[in-house]
Amino acid sequence: MRLPILALLAACGGGTSLPIEPHCNPLGANACMTPWPSSAFEVDDLASATGRRLAIPEQTLPKNVDDLETDPAGWNVADGFSAAAPMVMAFPGGVSPVGLPPIDNMDLSRAADSPTVILDMTTGARVAHFAEVDMAAEAAPDSQALFLRPAARLIAGHRYAVAITNRVLAKDGSELAVPPGFAALRDGRLTDHGLLEAMRPRFEEVLDALDEAGVPEDALVVAWDFTVASDLHIHADLLAARDRAIAAVGATPIHFTVASDAPVDDGKVIKRKIVGTLEAPLFLSNSGEPRAGTRLVRDAGGLPILQGSHRIPFTAIVPACAYRSTAPVPMVLYGHGWFADASEVADSVRRATAAELCMVLVGTDMRGMARLDLPAMGRALGELAKADEVFDVLVQGLVDHVTLAHAMRTSFADELFLAGERRLVDPRRVHYLGTAQGAILGTTLLAHDPSITRAVLIAGGANYSMVFDRSAAWSKHRTTLGTAYPDPLDVALASNLLQMRWDRVEGAGLTIAPKQILMQVAIGDELVPNIGSYWQARTMGIPLLGPSPTTPWGMTVQDGPLASGSALVILDGGRHAPPITNIPPTTEIHGLVQSAAARRQIREFFTSGRIVNECAGPCFCANSACD
Repeated sequence: MRLPILALLAACGGGTSLPIEPHCNPLGANACMTPWPSSAFEVDDLASATGRRLAIPEQTLPKNVDDLETDPAGWNVADGFSAAAPMVMAFPGGVSPVGLPPIDNMDLSRAADSPTVILDMTTGARVAHFAEVDMAAEAAPDSQALFLRPAARLIAGHRYAVAITNRVLAKDGSELAVPPGFAALRDGRLTDHGLLEAMRPRFEEVLDALDEAGVPEDALVVAWDFTVASDLHIHADLLAARDRAIAAVGATPIHFTVASDAPVDDGKVIKRKIVGTLEAPLFLSNSGEPRAGTRLVRDAGGLPILQGSHRIPFTAIVPACAYRSTAPVPMVLYGHGWFADASEVADSVRRATAAELCMVLVGTDMRGMARLDLPAMGRALGELAKADEVFDVLVQGLVDHVTLAHAMRTSFADELFLAGERRLVDPRRVHYLGTAQGAILGTTLLAHDPSITRAVLIAGGANYSMVFDRSAAWSKHRTTLGTAYPDPLDVALASNLLQMRWDRVEGAGLTIAPKQILMQVAIGDELVPNIGSYWQARTMGIPLLGPSPTTPWGMTVQDGPLASGSALVILDGGRHAPPITNIPPTTEIHGLVQSAAARRQIREFFTSGRIVNECAGPCFCANSACD
């Protein structure tokens, strides 16, 4: 236990002047925001679920190439920081990666001699994590981030301490310099820095907690703490919009119009491709149009408020086998990939899937991350304060999907999917299938839709702040972000800030029981990195189906078949394993999860709820072995 007398003794002297701007984190070494996240930017708020609220000063967040400040107001509504994003620190000259807790053995991060420590101050437990330097900034060591990435989502509302010990070395192998602000707090010296002095009353608790966890004060280069936002805050927008949308729709059928209804090719595989629109509750300004300034309209309590309705597109494909089936077939709500749209449901892969499953597939645009929303993403990457033009609209996109699912169970089943007077589909069996982006957002939809109970997530994962660095799909968007914010440390921190907004619609950490998820991934996926898939599975407690070609760290293996529950299935196409650093792989293996064995597994899962290994042993799929 540290002696509080140190602070009392310090009061007898004058305040030390710190070479740090008054709006910047006083514990940093060479950047205004770092270390991040940090209680330097928190204040007490007894009205919030955590008892804290963010209070990031103006001029703290990155400024873009046009010299535009990032207004912190959109972040300061939060009652804590992201449960998913990494901890970020930087030092002049950079940090050596040697000895950092590795991605493939996060047990080392909880060892007594771990050079980096994340401590749950609420429970006293060390948090499994890995640490890495930002390889995208290898040529700019002064701006090279050190990331501490937890193995799974942190616990909402908990307080965490972070420690960088003297076992972490500078890039040249020398000792890291202790930041002057941390030295002042540690040594009980008063300063003229308002943010630092505001931290002082609670900081003794941080050092005491670390000491009790076996991290003595004299081993620290820097330590700090932060509060994780509450789930009440994170989920408020989507829950309110979902509930208000369901109330607006009621139990009545949803009005739809059909623009075209025709067979694909000769109709022997896909009897009908139907394109049309339907009416859905609207919560956006500008009539929901994809233009600058479109955001959620909020009531006096800050929650999304209904703005009438808007028309959303849909595409459906009805396989010919549905007409031959002796019983009505299930329907599948399809979630499209990265900035695609409803038309993806009718491409060749999805047509083969519909025929293999003998199920009707229906999709709509995932507003916020659909093709027509690409300009909004460009605006957000060019000016971070415009982030809600993406993330507010994603709330609408998920509401649209809940509405479409309701239409499938009512209007579509009763009026659209018919063969004369005969109903082709079973309205009680509506499932979800999402690919890549559709898989990432599919967990959220499964948790919020009242009737869908089974979801297949193909090449999905979480969280975006970790996935993007390692995704080939993100490279051009990273270029846009890097053009607007040329300092690579600003790019790393911008990703962290964007994650705080993405948290509202990401699925990891949501309660899904008794619903079921089947996750299918391929080793070395170049678009949705495996690390994100494993992170999501660990976070949600989803086991690994065995036998498996590999067992990621921290995963529990359950040999199939599984009669119920959820599982992660890993397929190996014989390509190289993904790089362990935060750079995209060069493999082209993303499509492996579209194999015939994977489709058979999906059909069994949707039909019976069982998860069966369709391979003879681990799924090695090279040379069409999974056909």
